[in-house]
Amino acid sequence: MIHLGHTSFESIFRNLHKYPLRTYIFNSVYSNIQMFVNETTRRIIGATGADGKVADLLSEKMNFTMDLQWPDDNFFGSRTLNGSYNGAIGRIVRYETDIIISGFFIKDYLTREMAFSAPVYMDEVCCYVKKASRIPQSILPLFAVNADIWISFISVGLLSPFIWMLMRHVNLGIIAKNSSILQMQMLQHQERHQLTKKHVLQYIRIYMDTWVIWVRVNIVYYPPFNSERIFIASLCLVSVIFGALFESSLATVYIRPFHYKDINTLKELDEANVRVYIKHAAMRDDLFYGHSSHIYQNLENKLLLVAELEERLINIMSRGARFAGVTRASSLELDDIHYFITQKIHKIPECPKNYNIAFVFPSNTPLEKSINILLLKFVQAGLIDHWIADMKYNAKVKTRNFPGYLVEIGDKWKVLTLSDLQLAFYTIICGSLLSTLVLLLEIVLECRFNVALWNSLRANDK
Repeated sequence: MIHLGHTSFESIFRNLHKYPLRTYIFNSVYSNIQMFVNETTRRIIGATGADGKVADLLSEKMNFTMDLQWPDDNFFGSRTLNGSYNGAIGRIVRYETDIIISGFFIKDYLTREMAFSAPVYMDEVCCYVKKASRIPQSILPLFAVNADIWISFISVGLLSPFIWMLMRHVNLGIIAKNSSILQMQMLQHQERHQLTKKHVLQYIRIYMDTWVIWVRVNIVYYPPFNSERIFIASLCLVSVIFGALFESSLATVYIRPFHYKDINTLKELDEANVRVYIKHAAMRDDLFYGHSSHIYQNLENKLLLVAELEERLINIMSRGARFAGVTRASSLELDDIHYFITQKIHKIPECPKNYNIAFVFPSNTPLEKSINILLLKFVQAGLIDHWIADMKYNAKVKTRNFPGYLVEIGDKWKVLTLSDLQLAFYTIICGSLLSTLVLLLEIVLECRFNVALWNSLRANDK
């Protein structure tokens, strides 16, 4: 029995004088009750996490005793086919609890029997998929830089020989028009180049020399014209820049794990044509439903509500299962962070929903004003953000306790071995085979030419 005395009506619900308040906390992103269960009496005696600390501080400031209730298997709860509610929402509707200190999305749950407190934090609902597979060592150098760098490198390499050929054609035309035989002889003596009437061999040599320069190899003979030498100097400078970019990128991809392109947008997720699994019916209500976007409509058709299996969905996905999951971004940063550190799971950066999150109590409860005032003070003081940051830091530290953590994440520095040079050996083998084919072709052509020459000589003798 509470004795008011001279206390005003407004202060009745500021100090509950150890009144037992039915408090419901279940395992969620920022709350955990598994470590605080009395096995003898089967009663909840406490909770950890940011939500648990909010509950402890509320009970201290409002001076009530938390009568913690045993959680059921439906977590947040949802509306069933017969119109009733289960889980935490069902307890609110049936007035079986006074307050739920586990974060709910502020949205329509199709009932007017529940009310939200002031928002305490925000969170996103995101999709996650299996991390793209690693690129094999045999072709890893090809992915060291982006495709636009390769396109630029090859395009410049293909265009430069024709520029050099054009310059040679102009220079030869000028010489043929203005120079005398003596000037031609001096030019031949100084530059050790012989200008012939047939320029086909020169153009072939220019094409080969251009690619030799472009891959950062020195050429033996330099062109006889200053304009062409200046062009070669500029080409060498550009090839040095490209070469430095390739070398630095190669060192990076060999030391750090390098993967194929991940799914980073909802459009790419739709194009992947995989099922999207969701564990809580409350998340499905407006995740993709009701949007005019064609992508959202397709993803809505791919949604499938599944119960939490004995083995978690994210664990099944990490072993190669091909589907997508939906959960809160904070859950991935806390409970499942080791999957991301070991690069087994990938969170799609484009998240479909962003929610304000609050606690829940029955509508028209007299505790609403007092609880909201305290919660807003906690938020303004930065206490809730501080407790959440502590949880994320502790989750990151605990990842080292997982078996095989160091094996999965690998060493910080990687020692290069022969297996990292697979592409180089493949290039040598392919080049040797190609040169052998060309050599055989040249031998065949030479034999045919000799046979034809011999036949012509015999015909002339006769």
